[in-house]
Parts: sequence; C-alpha cells; structure tokens
Amino acid sequence: MSLKRTTSLFLAVLLLIAVAVSGCTPAPTDTTTAAATTAAATTAAATTAAEAATTAAEAATTAAAATTTAAAAAEAAAPAASGGFDRTPASLKMLYLYNSATTYDPWRDTAVGKALAELTKVDLEMEFLVGADARQKASLLIAAGEYPDLLSTGESSGDFYGAGALIPLDSYLDTLPNFNDCYTDSYYKLMTQEDGHIYWISYQHATENRVYPAAGYYLSMDALKENDYPVVTDFDEWQRIIIDYKKAHPDFNGQPTIGFTVPTEAVRASAIEYGGSRFLAGYQNDGLTIVEPETLEAKIIMNQDFQKEFVHMMFNFWNEGVADPEMFMQTDDQYNAKIASGRVVGLYDQRWAIVNGLAALETTAPERMLLAFPVTFKGVERERYQGARNFTGGQGIGISSSAKDPDRVAQFLSDLCSEEAQILLRWGIEGEDYSVAADGTHEKSVEQWQSYSVQETRHQRGIELMTWFNLYPNLKELPGCKTLPNPQLTQGYIENVYKPFELEFLSHYADRGYTTFSSWFAPTYDAEYEVGWSIRQRIDPQNPAKIAGDTALEISLEYIPKMVQAGTEEKFEQLWQEFCGVLDTLPLKEYEVLATQMIRDSTQFYK
Repeated sequence: MSLKRTTSLFLAVLLLIAVAVSGCTPAPTDTTTAAATTAAATTAAATTAAEAATTAAEAATTAAAATTTAAAAAEAAAPAASGGFDRTPASLKMLYLYNSATTYDPWRDTAVGKALAELTKVDLEMEFLVGADARQKASLLIAAGEYPDLLSTGESSGDFYGAGALIPLDSYLDTLPNFNDCYTDSYYKLMTQEDGHIYWISYQHATENRVYPAAGYYLSMDALKENDYPVVTDFDEWQRIIIDYKKAHPDFNGQPTIGFTVPTEAVRASAIEYGGSRFLAGYQNDGLTIVEPETLEAKIIMNQDFQKEFVHMMFNFWNEGVADPEMFMQTDDQYNAKIASGRVVGLYDQRWAIVNGLAALETTAPERMLLAFPVTFKGVERERYQGARNFTGGQGIGISSSAKDPDRVAQFLSDLCSEEAQILLRWGIEGEDYSVAADGTHEKSVEQWQSYSVQETRHQRGIELMTWFNLYPNLKELPGCKTLPNPQLTQGYIENVYKPFELEFLSHYADRGYTTFSSWFAPTYDAEYEVGWSIRQRIDPQNPAKIAGDTALEISLEYIPKMVQAGTEEKFEQLWQEFCGVLDTLPLKEYEVLATQMIRDSTQFYK
C-alpha cells in the first residue's frame, strides 16, 4: 500500500455497477460541486444506497426500480471528484481535548462555521474540555467505552490508541485523495503507530510566530517602563525587576499586586515540573526531557540541577512575599483571570495558554500588558524559545470506534481537507474578510486587517478559531502538498496587528533595531527530529517507561510546593535530596532510552 494515497479500486467498481444499471455513461464530475456537496447518509439514504447495490448485484428488480437506484447512486457518487463516499446530510459529534476559546459554538454560531456546514453537509456538535485535565477526561471515556464520532486526541493519543478507541484510517487515506494535499510520505510515517497503522491525522504543521513569541518569561509593561525599557535576558535581572516593582507597588486597583504566578492545574503544572527551567538552560521544548543537540540523547528534566535552580527561584519569591499565595491551588481559569486583572508583574508560560487572559488585559489595563523575554541562566550561549519548525504526529483528529458511520465521518474529514474549506478556516469569506489579488494571492484591506487582529472579532467570524481543522501546511511548500499561507505570517498582518499602545511601547526599542515583540528572540530553525513532547504522546500508556515518566510528574507536583514553602535553605535542600531519592526508585532510565531511540529514529523524516 502506497503511503501517498491512491483512489480506491472498490469505489471504481461501484461506479461501474451504477453505470451498468442506468445504461448510460457517467457525466463529467464538476470539481466545484465536489467541494460543496452533501454530507453523511441519513437512514433513508443509506437504505436506498444498500438497495441500489443489491439491485445491481442481483439484476433482479424492475426497470423502474433500477432507474431510481441508479439515480440515487449517481447522486451519492457525484460529489467525489476524486473518489469518496456518500455525502447526504449528517449530524456528527466531536470532542476537542482543549478548552474552548469562546463562549459560543464555533460551528453553529459563526459565519465560517455555517459556511463549512453548508460545504460539508454536516451539523457538528462540539464538546470541549472543561478544566485542564485532558487525560482524566480520556480515562472517563475509556472506562465507559463510548465515544463521540470524532476525537481530537490532545496529549491522550496514547491512551485512546491503547484502549482501542480509534479505528485505523489507512483505507480512507487510500480512498480519499484530499488527504494527500496535506501530508508528505514522511509525515504519514510520523503518524504511523507501532502496529503499522495511522489512527489520527495531525493538524500540527510547522509554523512560527513573527509578532508574538511562542513562550517566555513575562514582565509587565509598567515594570519595564520603570526600568527604562530593558531587553531582559538574564534570569537574575528578571527576578530583581519583579521584586523591586512589587515592593514599590504593593497594590493595584485596590487588590494586592501579584509579583509572580504560574499555572498548576493538571497538565498546566508542566510549567513548574519541567517547562520553565529547560528554556533557562538553553534547551527547546522537548516535553519532560531535554535533548542534547549534538548526540540527540534525551534526559529527564525533573532532577536536573537547572530545575533545582528554577524551583529555588520560587522558594525565594515565596519568602520575599512576591509569589502568588494561591498559585498551588488555583484553576487555570483563575490564573488567566489574574492575568486579565493587571495585577501580575511576572510569570513564565507559553503564549497559547494565556492568550485569553492577555486579550482581556488589553481591555482592562493595556499599560500593564505582559511581554515575553528570552531569559536564560548566566553563561548560556544560545536560547531556543521559538523552537524548531517541525511537523509533529503525536496528536490529531481520529474517528472513534463508536462512530456509527465511519465512512461518512471520513468523508467529512476529507472535505475539510479541500482547498475551499481550508481557505474558509484561515481567511474567512471572500468579499467580506479578504479579497483575491490579480496574482491569485489572498489579501486584506487595512480595515480587514484591523478587524482580524482583534481576537474576539476574528473569532466571532470563526476565522482561526477551529485551528484543529487547519490541515494544510502554512509555512513553506512541501513536495506533493498544497500550501495555504497563514495570515499571521504575512507582511500585511505584521504591519497592521499592533495596537497604538503596543506601537508606542515598541518605539522605545526602535533605536536598538527591535520592531516586533519577537525581535529580541532568536529565530526559529529547521527541525532535525520529532520533538520530545510529541514522542511522549505516542507511547503506549501501559509501557513501563511511560508509566515511570507519568509517576515522576506526580511526585514532582507533590514535592515542588513543599520545597517552595520550605522556609529555610536547610529544609529546601533536605526536600530536594529526598525528592531526587524518590525519583531514583523509578525506571526513568528506561524512559530516557526509549525517548532517545524514538527521537533518533525520527531524524530520517526531517531530511
């Protein structure tokens, strides 16, 4: 079976049967019609199609029945310009294992969602994660043994795969060639599991952020202003700015100023378990490991000396009265609400996780907007916050084993891989959200860029809201694939995205050559291997190595609050040694060996 997918012979046979029954030649299929025709079969349509096949096979029905059957078969087959399944209207359910970015339904309440519903002939009922514990949600579903039609696997890919919750997609990737527009042979291989099958299609193509950095150590604009607009790269300086500002401004809007806070709910606690310290030491985001660039050897972060220094920073902040006293008890919603209030002076996080809090802060107190910096320990020669430009296959969208009509679900996914659907998802509706230039490129007016640059306005339209369906490569052209530029990577966006308060603030850095908030970060670079966090998502949850890594995270979350609140240096050191001793009882070396091997094996796909 070729991984670069081909049209199914079975579909061709069915079409010939339909032609034989009707006694006429098939009309040319219109590709525009193909992009917009109907979705999954209702019960009546499915019955009709089944009767059509039976009639053709047995050749035993009346001429009138044969004519009716042929018409139904032709109507079902017509939308599939390059092969496909029936597209009669359908209602499907999907679980997305991340929080919703809005309070409204992206499919049913937005212009883009409604256009996609018309295009695919699918009414999609979306369910989002509540809270931050995706794996707990996955465990509940697995225990019940019932799933929605579609699963966005998130960090629970291995859990769903191990439980048999997903069906193999290989035959659909053969039959429905729209998928070929999204993935190269190497990408298919990166999505292939240990048993040789593909169970989800990834929406995590290589990208970069040229306007706002992907992660960093954040500081309030007001604190930066008081320090004469520095570019903060030193860990000690970052801490000093926070401590001094908190002392000088103990309150804001009648509430205590929060010098430092971090996310600690469920998987978001990764910021303190391993996420923040790796960047300080000059490593990229490889999940709970660092990967040595020269040898590609993976090492667990939790017991590294640089992780100890990160935890010790929080210990000092706690003793100074700078740390958020609620940070080990807060939900992620409460954490983002604090960001939105303007009370927070500094934090470490990835931008995607706090974008809602920052959007609200822009309205409540823009002069206290939080900006990210590439902070490192002294002596670190290269920072890697922006990371590598790489495709990852560790998570994606799969068809569940509970889907009553998996063929129809697969056709829905294929329709979403069409160029028309991908343009809708990224750019919106032509004539309203963008126009097409003479050379065929997409462009926006200044007013359209200004509307697009406001997250809430953009999301109300449904643009860049359903990113789990962004299946086209968007950064560079790939062999045999279609590429659709991400609006946020265009010069038009860069020139129009910043608000007046941001432009004014950036003007203080212009004489140093900084024109965007990403300017003081090292640029992205080509990937050489599959990143560690994607590797981890694909490991079977019953693998002893995976269990060891998960257990180490639980132990970290137990000990880190104790160390931060230890009170004395002696007690802190005692707890650190105790913590490392407990980790030593786990077979973490097995995880490191497995991760190292998988990372090295993946290099062949990034040539």
